[in-house]
Amino acid sequence: MDSAYDIDPRPRYFDFGGRLAPLPREADPVAAPPTSPRTHPKLVTDTTLRDGSQDPCFALFPNEAKVRYFDLLHELDHGTGVIEAVEVFVYQKRDLWVLEQLLERGYEYPRVTTWIRASTKDVKDLTRTTQGRVKETGLLAPCSDHQILDRLRYPSKAEAAEKYLAAIVAAREHGITPRVHLEDATRADIDGWVVPFMRRVVAELDGDVLFRVCDTIGFGSPDPHASLPFGIPRLIATLCSEVDAELEFHGHNDFGLATANTLSALRYGCRRANCAFGGLGERTGNTPLEQVLVGYVREYGDPGLELEVLGEMAALIEKEVVRLNPKQPVVGSSVFATQAGLHQTGLAHHAEATGGLIYLPFAPSAVGRGEEPLHRIGGLSGMDGIVSVLNDHRNGEDAPTDGRRPLTKTSRVAKHVYDRVQHAYDGRYDHGERRFVDYRTAFFEPEELAQIADEYERRQREKE
Repeated sequence: MDSAYDIDPRPRYFDFGGRLAPLPREADPVAAPPTSPRTHPKLVTDTTLRDGSQDPCFALFPNEAKVRYFDLLHELDHGTGVIEAVEVFVYQKRDLWVLEQLLERGYEYPRVTTWIRASTKDVKDLTRTTQGRVKETGLLAPCSDHQILDRLRYPSKAEAAEKYLAAIVAAREHGITPRVHLEDATRADIDGWVVPFMRRVVAELDGDVLFRVCDTIGFGSPDPHASLPFGIPRLIATLCSEVDAELEFHGHNDFGLATANTLSALRYGCRRANCAFGGLGERTGNTPLEQVLVGYVREYGDPGLELEVLGEMAALIEKEVVRLNPKQPVVGSSVFATQAGLHQTGLAHHAEATGGLIYLPFAPSAVGRGEEPLHRIGGLSGMDGIVSVLNDHRNGEDAPTDGRRPLTKTSRVAKHVYDRVQHAYDGRYDHGERRFVDYRTAFFEPEELAQIADEYERRQREKE
């Protein structure tokens, strides 16, 4: 065997005894590879219906919701082809029903791809089931010694490589482009196993193969100084320089770095980024699709994506699958809201601000959110927020048309409501216990504020 394909038989583990792993760094930052057809144009793939469906916060991603999600993903791509593919399982009856529904749509983008293990049996089953309609599949090829030797119990790393290779070749022989998933790459022996294995696969398939580099437990760092195998820039740049193949990155969010790692992977040589909507997925989840898309637009320009569809996608997930974190960037229900007085003053001045938005990074409408309630009235809220909420409530569809003028910060009504709100959060001082007791901890809803205002105005009219 050519030395370029030789696998180092020695085990290499990254065992930190359950403690947080240190992050070794190099003196010099790694350089990004030159632009080439292997690195550009940048594309996004979706694993919401596959890895996202393994989220521990719900038992099942309903079949019909999966199909609707695929339709919305197609609308989101808006004919750009940037959202290139979506992947699904093929193991259960429900998986095959969903696959059938997706294929019947006939969309050019996103393409429908599948996921199987790197075994010849899985390849044969996929071929029989799909009858040539699936043109690309992921094949799981665990590459760290933790996976190869400890989980799968292969007698040697070389034998694992041979088993994987047989399945990869079989897929290609059946007319299916293999997308090799290098599971746990950020704990793998890059020089001793990953690079030789990738070179061998490329040679055997004459380059007709794709690779997905997986940060399976979120060990990766976006720091260009970080050493192999943890440093995502160095890992991707190294694989780009050593192997003639297109790369995709699949991140996990265990250390809160999935989006940063994914964008770094694109910058340092990956052509594709694999994501799941809302960060759904195992443990802390996958790289959030919506975050990568807004990062994509900022870095590479908007190719024509229909980002407004993100709001409808969030509503679908919330209704049919699982509640999203309300603070989830871009799609969370509270990401445009504030209760702080200074921020509420800034929001109140948006409309007439010469320089544009003051306390929002972008308009909610840019990602499909309608007239968002920007103010939450809590213990830190100021007059601007209270006035805004009261006026919005008075102008709502269900508000009485009594001709009342809008409130201002100098209105006695607004001042009364503000005082009542602060009194509720102060509570009552108990001199015996020497502390405040009976104080409110919940937000005030608009209806409550309106009731306080209405009662005050009614009393003022009675006095007159």
